[in-house]
Amino acid sequence: MIQLKEIEKIYPSRKGTTSVSALTGVDLDIKAGEIFGIIGRSGAGKSTLLRLINGLETPTSGEVWVDGKEMSLLSEKELRHARTKIGIIFQHFNLLWSRTVWENVAFSLEVAGKSKAEIQGKVNELLERVGLSDRAHAYPSQLSGGQKQRVGIARALANNPTVLLCDEATSALDPETTASILQLLRDIHRDMGITMVLITHEMSVVRSICQRVAVMDDGYIIEEGKVSDVFNHPTHPATRQFVRQTEMEEDVQGVGKAITNKALGTVVRVWFRDLPSTWKQLGEESEAKGVHVHVLAGSTKPSEAWTFDLEGSGEGVAGVLDLLRETAVKTEVVTVV
Repeated sequence: MIQLKEIEKIYPSRKGTTSVSALTGVDLDIKAGEIFGIIGRSGAGKSTLLRLINGLETPTSGEVWVDGKEMSLLSEKELRHARTKIGIIFQHFNLLWSRTVWENVAFSLEVAGKSKAEIQGKVNELLERVGLSDRAHAYPSQLSGGQKQRVGIARALANNPTVLLCDEATSALDPETTASILQLLRDIHRDMGITMVLITHEMSVVRSICQRVAVMDDGYIIEEGKVSDVFNHPTHPATRQFVRQTEMEEDVQGVGKAITNKALGTVVRVWFRDLPSTWKQLGEESEAKGVHVHVLAGSTKPSEAWTFDLEGSGEGVAGVLDLLRETAVKTEVVTVV
């Protein structure tokens, strides 16, 4: 369905600057009907890759194939037609603020020259699919973030695409809304069999919905495979570092949302010496001792403490505390319940 072969993308130098190599030696094969994730930090090359797939950019060298067509060889007319079969969902929705929900979804159909009857039927069908039939005459300013993204999804599906590109589609949403949007995408995939490509920096999103994933770093695809294999058993050093760091960041970001009840066990404050290494040991030791570790507060800054709630037997908690005292700069028991 989507193939990238030996892709290089270099942005030429401008006055006073040097050229920038955005993608180097990229090979990728995404199967028809697959939900494929492309993950990496900001600046890794994810957005450039997406623009190549969508025909908004051409590679400096190499080939981009989508649905049996080599994108750079298409005429302008052929490229316009090919792009109607590639839907895209944006992080910040990109809605037309002067148009209603109904009119936003209808816009691409109007541009495609569809009849009023076709537009009427298609827009109503899509709004029902995304659960916004009752908001058809509302304006974007009257919608929540999740509702805006649902409009974006309906609009992306208007021309019956064979490929749906999701560019950080959930990054601006809260966890509950993210879950509902991912479920909607699963339902669409199940019903339409559409090929989906998710560009994201969120491991939790990829784990939740994708079947395979490619990890990008500095313009290279450094690792690719089944989601469970890549995240649970990463082989490239940069992937291992990315996975560890992202897991810690997601834990911290989820503190205020997931941990709202009072502490259940021993509350401990820890200043880490080597956060990634100790984090891994903490996970292994707590699992071995049958201790549940709840993150109450934390920071990736080495000068700031993490606060944990350790829930388990007295012996198990003591074992985890011994590990922390051996490996951390400082470990302070706050309360024992």
